[in-house]
Amino acid sequence: MSLAHPFALDGQTVLVSGAAGALGSATARACAALGARLILADIETPSDLAADLRDAGVEVRAVRIDTTDRDRVSSLIPALGPLDAYAECSGVYAKGDWLDDGAWDALYARIMQANVRGPINMLRAVLPAMMARGRGRVAIIASQAGRNAGTTLDVEPAYVASKGAVQSLVRYFARQAAPHGVTVNAVAPGPILTPMLRASGQPFDLSRLPMGRMGDPSEVGGPMAFLCSAAAGYTTGAVLDINGGLHFS
Repeated sequence: MSLAHPFALDGQTVLVSGAAGALGSATARACAALGARLILADIETPSDLAADLRDAGVEVRAVRIDTTDRDRVSSLIPALGPLDAYAECSGVYAKGDWLDDGAWDALYARIMQANVRGPINMLRAVLPAMMARGRGRVAIIASQAGRNAGTTLDVEPAYVASKGAVQSLVRYFARQAAPHGVTVNAVAPGPILTPMLRASGQPFDLSRLPMGRMGDPSEVGGPMAFLCSAAAGYTTGAVLDINGGLHFS
């Protein structure tokens, strides 16, 4: 690690899944600003973001991937070539009535597929090659809901359970990968002003936030880029709170 540039990602290849979303896009832009080569992935090819970054001089590829499709993941990831870091930004939020047995069962399956099975599929494909090379970084977007059971937003149990599972998976994979020089960490955002949050129609009392405001996606992208860098080389199994102090309010 260069003491002059501890966060530099020059010459590093970073895969960002969920790149079309607000947090994935912010992560990709932060990594690009630090010099990374990017592979952008989403359920629909994130061509617009790729074109924007390419116009700014970033070396970037864009691919289509459904992280819940194990066969597609298993065939695509090796074809991308060696990865220095993987930023897992895929995931969904949806709301339903958990007392409505019929409709909620489908909602539960959708959320768990995207938020739990998706990351497992991706790490199953990404980690072995990193471990064989003896180095690599994985950074995952979790949620404050995985810590506080969603008490600060009107979320329902499938989302809470999925994000709690992500935090457990981070620690599990960190333990598996650590002896091989690979780190696995996560960030746990609180209320971030994204299109997904706006679309949910959920009100939020800003007086509950010590900082008195919602976060910006860039304030998640920066910490994700940090976790992909050499500066985070001795950090693993950590879940970084990005929530304006919500965790102690």
